[in-house]
Amino acid sequence: LYANADLFRERFSRREGELRSMGLSLTREQLAARLTLHLSAAPQEILPDVWTTGEITSRPEPEGRSARHLVREGDEFVPDPYRDDMALVLKTNNRLVLLCGCCHAGLLNTLAHVQRAFEHPIVVIAGGLHLTSADADYLRHVGDMLAETESVQRVYPNHCTGEAAFIALTLTLGPSIVRPCPAGTELDLEVCL
Repeated sequence: LYANADLFRERFSRREGELRSMGLSLTREQLAARLTLHLSAAPQEILPDVWTTGEITSRPEPEGRSARHLVREGDEFVPDPYRDDMALVLKTNNRLVLLCGCCHAGLLNTLAHVQRAFEHPIVVIAGGLHLTSADADYLRHVGDMLAETESVQRVYPNHCTGEAAFIALTLTLGPSIVRPCPAGTELDLEVCL
């Protein structure tokens, strides 16, 4: 398992005043007994040319946070900083494919981190972009920033991106770049690489 050590923090979700545990059901020790743990805040190569992003520490842009997601700090519950949020990066032909899980660190923060860490152009972005609660101004900003990233040839938004974000990105970047990506979609990345 490749992850940030923060993966093992106790996590909770608060809905209608009720606190519910939503962290891992296994302890660090139980997981370590079943598989090899590779815990690091730095990018890690999983397979040849397949990397984790590592921890996305610089976050000047808005993050994909949920006010309901909490962690325990002492006797208090505080907003989850999502230190363990990371994505996968595929390197091929000196180009990058970014595969996002939920992008809680924020899409633009994740993109900037990947560009700094891997120094190759990002040509494909796929996965959850966590823009469901973003307002129209921020969606416009994200679209404009992606449009300025000339290397991006395809964006495949998924689950937590949200319909409004899908529409806004399509209007800004065009339907030849932004493509639907419901669960189960198989991507042929050859067209972009």
